[in-house]
Amino acid sequence: MAVAMLMHWPGVTSDQYDAVMASLELDANPAAGGVLHVAAFTEDGLEVCEVWQTELAFHSYLEHRLLPVMGTLEISGLPQITLVPLHNLYAADPDVIDRIGAVSLPGAVATWAT
Repeated sequence: MAVAMLMHWPGVTSDQYDAVMASLELDANPAAGGVLHVAAFTEDGLEVCEVWQTELAFHSYLEHRLLPVMGTLEISGLPQITLVPLHNLYAADPDVIDRIGAVSLPGAVATWAT
């Protein structure tokens, strides 16, 4: 069953987030089972919403990719993570991602769009 992953990561800066994303190399090596990633910053830190094909896929990514990268980059603290069953995924206009200035698209989509 698909799940939504909601992450609250107090104190994480945009530079730390960018370093994590660069180290994960998701454009070249997407996470198995990952569907969608959205990130935003508040006064308190990082907020992330992701969609995963299964809870197992997310836990595998967390254990084998995200946590090791956090350790390598010496980012302290752990994010608060909530997983809930996905009820609906709707994208009115997927092409809008490019128009709003997305900084990352999966390699296959970015190649196709050019």
